[in-house]
Amino acid sequence: MEAADYATAAQHFQQAIQLKEGDKKKIRAYGTVFIEYFPHRELGICYYYLGDLERARQELELSISRSKSQRAEEYLNYVLNKISPPAPFQQAVSPSAPEAPAQARVKSVQVGERMSIAVLPFESKGIGRSLGDIDLLDKLITAFVNLGRFKVVERAQLEKILEEQKLGLSGIIDARTAARIGRGLGVDAVVTGSITQSGQSVTIDARLIDAETAAILTARDAFSSALSLASLTRMITEAAQKIRDDLPILNGYVIRVDGNKLTLDKGFTDGLKKGMKCIVYREGAPIIHPVTGEFLGKTIEEICEVRVLEVLNNYSIADVTRTIQSSPQIKDRFVTK
Repeated sequence: MEAADYATAAQHFQQAIQLKEGDKKKIRAYGTVFIEYFPHRELGICYYYLGDLERARQELELSISRSKSQRAEEYLNYVLNKISPPAPFQQAVSPSAPEAPAQARVKSVQVGERMSIAVLPFESKGIGRSLGDIDLLDKLITAFVNLGRFKVVERAQLEKILEEQKLGLSGIIDARTAARIGRGLGVDAVVTGSITQSGQSVTIDARLIDAETAAILTARDAFSSALSLASLTRMITEAAQKIRDDLPILNGYVIRVDGNKLTLDKGFTDGLKKGMKCIVYREGAPIIHPVTGEFLGKTIEEICEVRVLEVLNNYSIADVTRTIQSSPQIKDRFVTK
């Protein structure tokens, strides 16, 4: 939040809520250290800055119902009255609380490319010309690009392969066909689904399909009670955000190696899901600034790519799908694509 990266911050608050539910003014962090704990409040503030006022309202009201705080009430007022955001993030954790030990802090690392996706045309059911010549595919692609979570294939490249495979923009595509298109584009997964109008209400159903296996990685929907360009845009954005939230960026360690099978130290409680892909990497020599002597990080060697096969509460089993440099070892790091 301090870096104004509210999308990533929201993912971390969601994980915190999975591990420990409820907002409280004082909880034990570790040892004799106590801190404020308001994950619902801070998640609501993230949604507020991301422009998702409905989810912001829900989280802030939930926080207030658990434990009232001036910060939650202040931001709820902003949300309800649609007031423009104040100056970015104010420190949420008590300044008197000491910083967690270095070994307890989680380091977020990006290695290689993020998950690549292609957004296929959605099937349109009942939406006529009431909104004019609205381009649903453009809005869908824009929503996923704006998340900053995925590497999204450009529309021109998508239309080229649809034309090559004699497929139009109707959106009537089954999972196997969607996967075949994804493989042709060289992406990890494809997004497909439908947008349905019933009266003045609209529903979107979106699925993320693995391009290699044709398995559905996640499926999400969103609803709007009004038929307008603004409400349709918000609904599409909400569905895209839900899919992003189902695929968090996680960092962890390889804790066991058995041939091509690896055991990872993240599981269901951390948000890891079957079918997710990870990059295994190894940290090397430190990188020191030649002038200031500042420690900037460590060299990184990509080892292999793995796919999660089985997910348990606190660990997962993954299979090596692509070797990049060498064989994985215990204590290698991994990050989800």
